[in-house]
Amino acid sequence: MIIQVETEEEKERLLSRCERNAFGCKIYALAHAYGFDKGFSCFWVDSESRAAYALSDGVMVISGSVGDPAEAGEFLRAVGADRVFCPLRTAEALGLRPDGTGDVLRKALPDGEHSPQSYREVNIRELYGLLSGSGMAVGEFEPFYLDLSHRLRHDSALVFTQRRDDALAGCAVVSAISGAGAILSAVAVQEEYRRQGLGSALVCRAEQALPGKTMYIFRERGAHVQFYRGLGYDWCDTWTTTALRG
Repeated sequence: MIIQVETEEEKERLLSRCERNAFGCKIYALAHAYGFDKGFSCFWVDSESRAAYALSDGVMVISGSVGDPAEAGEFLRAVGADRVFCPLRTAEALGLRPDGTGDVLRKALPDGEHSPQSYREVNIRELYGLLSGSGMAVGEFEPFYLDLSHRLRHDSALVFTQRRDDALAGCAVVSAISGAGAILSAVAVQEEYRRQGLGSALVCRAEQALPGKTMYIFRERGAHVQFYRGLGYDWCDTWTTTALRG
């Protein structure tokens, strides 16, 4: 049975389940940053399996294998999800036909001393310009600013930047952090500074700030293969996204 998370016991159960993979890391960070009492995000656990669900802005993220695919399918329709983001095996169990797929990469980071980062050092408007100018799908500025600034203030995200000639030359964005994992969601370098090792250096700074965690990357299929392989990232799963409406 799929149960909406309300009690303290259910919250702890959700968070413990979300420490096992990249999809769970996304759910954990959302709950940690915004809490369980916001109308725009809802969370559920399956009492018959280790599946966890989070619905935010119409997108349902599923972590783990579903218990009863028929029940899960009815649940997705009942709660009004517009799109599902989940592992390929979960989409297949639900009978979904993905309209987008890619690779989940993973790297276990060595233990070390945690280095606190200050969110006040981040110029989010400048960061947005670099990411959007590099062709990344970041959406409109206001939602991007509100979400990232909130996550930074609540220790659920980190941003690393490098400046050259008083301009932002490169950045690395960790958009989700859980107790055991983190998600590196963006690495961007201005064109004139590429192929100089700047991107690799930014990724290394992000790794050093998150000792002992597992770093995950949701990569588009076939994108930047050599870059991440050279940094020690290995394939661990396949992500899919599926539109349920429209």
